[in-house]
Amino acid sequence: MLSVSHLTSFLKKWWLPLLFCVVLPTAVVGSVIQRHSQFSPIDEQAHFDYVERLYSHGLPAVGDPLMESTLREIACRGTALPGIVTPPCTSPTFTAKDFPGEGYQYEAQQPPLYYAVTAPVAKVMEKVAGLGPVGSARMMGVFLLIAGLLLSWHVAQLMKIPRLTSLAGIAVMGLSPTVVYYSAIVNNDSAGILCGALVCLVAALAHTKQRSHAKHAVAIGIVCALTKSVFILPAVIIGMAMVAVSLHQAGGISVLTSKNKLKNWWQSPSAKTYAHTGAAFFASSLICTLVWTMVMRTLASIPLSQLPTFQVLRGTKANLGNVLEEATHLLSPLTGLYHPFQYWNKDVFTFLNTVSLVAIVAGCAAGVFVATRQWWAVLGPLVLLGLFAGGIAMGVGFWTIYHFAPTTEPRYALSMVPVLVLILCAGIQRATAQKVFALAAFAFSAMSVWMIIQTPLV
Repeated sequence: MLSVSHLTSFLKKWWLPLLFCVVLPTAVVGSVIQRHSQFSPIDEQAHFDYVERLYSHGLPAVGDPLMESTLREIACRGTALPGIVTPPCTSPTFTAKDFPGEGYQYEAQQPPLYYAVTAPVAKVMEKVAGLGPVGSARMMGVFLLIAGLLLSWHVAQLMKIPRLTSLAGIAVMGLSPTVVYYSAIVNNDSAGILCGALVCLVAALAHTKQRSHAKHAVAIGIVCALTKSVFILPAVIIGMAMVAVSLHQAGGISVLTSKNKLKNWWQSPSAKTYAHTGAAFFASSLICTLVWTMVMRTLASIPLSQLPTFQVLRGTKANLGNVLEEATHLLSPLTGLYHPFQYWNKDVFTFLNTVSLVAIVAGCAAGVFVATRQWWAVLGPLVLLGLFAGGIAMGVGFWTIYHFAPTTEPRYALSMVPVLVLILCAGIQRATAQKVFALAAFAFSAMSVWMIIQTPLV
């Protein structure tokens, strides 16, 4: 039976984590949902259509028209993008061809997991809270963010990151502009924090328990791949890093020069702990992504390279310079390149963007200069390198698949946020530095919330 002493003990231990993982993110994201009546320009109407049709009309295919109910929502609700022209809300019927991009369901390229989970939750929320179909679907982002933040807190405790530093990192993670905005609209980017936290959890368990978690890694790799293809970043990067660490412990690349050495290494305790788990992350996420890509292309009635929706992006040819430049955008997942808040308080946004970029790069790169090979010192530089390489791969992929110049947006690295923040927090070792970091992180979060609340939304 729950006694008063147990409840007091629970509140004493958990009131701050609950404040930063549940209460504040819910309030801030809820405020954006309530004030943002129009569809977001970040393809929200197509994501919403995917949610609405999945269980009633089946898996959508690239080239399918948006459902008439979605077209009515677009016409009546509007889209927060200047220049969008749609038929009037009072029209008796709606035809997809009369809408921008000829009304194609262009987000059918996305894997189905987020939409399959969101659809029933949205229906329940619509019945219980009466928020309407769009508002109810948006609420899924709040639940996903809370789960991701709580899981990140748990990982921080597993890895013995100090409580104050962890809370400061969680505050930054949950209240930063990009995380808040994409948790407040219907889109699979809202699952990024949770996907990244799941990868961190399995890697942390393998490290702290010193045993293989390959089966769990396979499951999480598949979850990431079936949520959004770019969310395989943490599974691939952390997976490769774990294999690299195990190889280094066994003697480096020389292990690969002999079949006998390779076999001995693969059967060693180090390989079973790190390499098996890492390889499971890497293989499961990549294979699942390739399978989904083939399925999606088989179902498509029009090639992605010909979708009218993307025509506006096809004016510039890809070259090495813009591929490399776009790849650097993944280093700013907390502040991003698009959300409405940056246009209302440009100076504040520029400051927050610079601070977050410098903190992430400096925090992860610091491991190069640390003599003691602690986990964060090893992982930090490898993650930075992997993130930049992943950005280059995305740029090349966009050009190959869509035939437009790379547009590698920071939100594609949302799943890397828990990894980056945990590395940054773990690397701050001295007590004085931890207090300074916490103060700066809480100030960053407060400025971010102020900017978000002050911004008028439509």
